Amino acid sequence: MKFKIEKETRWDINKMDIVTKYYIWAGTKCLASVDNEEEALVVYDKIKSSYIDGDTVVIKEEDVEFE
Repeated sequence: MKFKIEKETRWDINKMDIVTKYYIWAGTKCLASVDNEEEALVVYDKIKSSYIDGDTVVIKEEDVEFE
């Protein structure tokens, strides 16, 4: 299994500023996105160790209802 952190930097027209997001991947699945590198490293280690220990962790789950 390949684990990685991707960094995306883009201009946010609403904030009128550059925004950086970090995406944590396990294989082909993006399991988390965070706003700073320190948090990305913590989440990365937790996800990686959960796979090594044979346990998975749900980072975020929500039901969305559209009108």
